[in-house]
Amino acid sequence: MKRPRPLVVLSTAGRLYTRPLRHRLRCRQGRTLCVRIGPVEVAGHVVSLRSPRLSDWPEWQAIRLRDQKFIEPFWTSSPRPWAERHTERDWVDEFLHARREARAGRALPLVIEVDGRLAGQFSLERIDRWAGLAEAGVWIDSTLAGKGIALASARLLAEYGFGTLGLHRITAPVCLGNTPAAHCAEQVGMRREGTMVSYLDVGGRRKDHDLWAITAEMWAAQRDRIPDRARR
Repeated sequence: MKRPRPLVVLSTAGRLYTRPLRHRLRCRQGRTLCVRIGPVEVAGHVVSLRSPRLSDWPEWQAIRLRDQKFIEPFWTSSPRPWAERHTERDWVDEFLHARREARAGRALPLVIEVDGRLAGQFSLERIDRWAGLAEAGVWIDSTLAGKGIALASARLLAEYGFGTLGLHRITAPVCLGNTPAAHCAEQVGMRREGTMVSYLDVGGRRKDHDLWAITAEMWAAQRDRIPDRARR
């Protein structure tokens, strides 16, 4: 009988002894595919974050088309007209891409749900689990602006990112002139670290963006000052 080759034995042993670690990593990645965070009650509304669904596209399209003047100036530039970027096909493509990124552990795609209806998106992208880093991006239905819903969503996302995902630092590039986004970043406990000149091409041209950031330690200090009802 032939003796097993040393490399085969080593490879088999390596897979055997790293199985628990690989299982934990797969489970952590899998949790980003079907997530619900919350709910919390804000100004008489029930707010939560959840993974997107294919069936979300009519509400997503309706809000994005109606709020074009609020979103497009701060959204990634494209040669395609705004309406052509918000078809059912576009939503399906975005959904499938987000799902692939979530499965790979590189993103946490979420929608904001208010009283059971889609009201925006609030996601983590460019997740680096080993370094503990991620970047947040958000847009929200303009009819809900000023009601504390964006802030509540940001707190839910921070709690999940630093708690469940074990991140150390979350950043958010905010275009100069996007006052509501900057205000939300400041309220959730982020600090402005500087201005990134000509950082992103949004609204048809490259624009400067402020870099806002919060660490796990900063969130822990901020979290202690948040009423329990605003965290549940």
